Amino acid sequence: MEKKIDELLRANADIFVICVFDSDVSTHNEHERKKLEQLQQKYQNNENLILCNSLPSIEYWFLLHYENTNRHFNNAKAAETALKRYINNYQKTEHFLENEKWVKDLCAENKLQDAIKRAQKFVPEYGSYSNVHKAFEILCNSNR
Repeated sequence: MEKKIDELLRANADIFVICVFDSDVSTHNEHERKKLEQLQQKYQNNENLILCNSLPSIEYWFLLHYENTNRHFNNAKAAETALKRYINNYQKTEHFLENEKWVKDLCAENKLQDAIKRAQKFVPEYGSYSNVHKAFEILCNSNR
């Protein structure tokens, strides 16, 4: 991930990079936790990059579109199971994720705004969290 971020940032001074990733591995793997901390520290003052992580996974961010919860999910599979109550055919595959319909459904009826508000309330120290909302706040409120 760091190599790709560096490559993108070096390629164009006007680029803005949004890096979205799952944090579950860093919670039970000391080496991965240290790598994540180093990555966050390295880029903490870079105005052309935002790191958007979710614990346990991106499925939690999607779930916030439907539920107001920060309950602790043990792993990505648990978050995915909860999400499937709302998107029963959800799969973390390229084929599924490229389909526009589920994204349109995810954002219909102000669900994106609901997810942003919900995510803003939940902090990493208590239960599950996602800061993917920060990317949407930047994209919706800037001329990037």
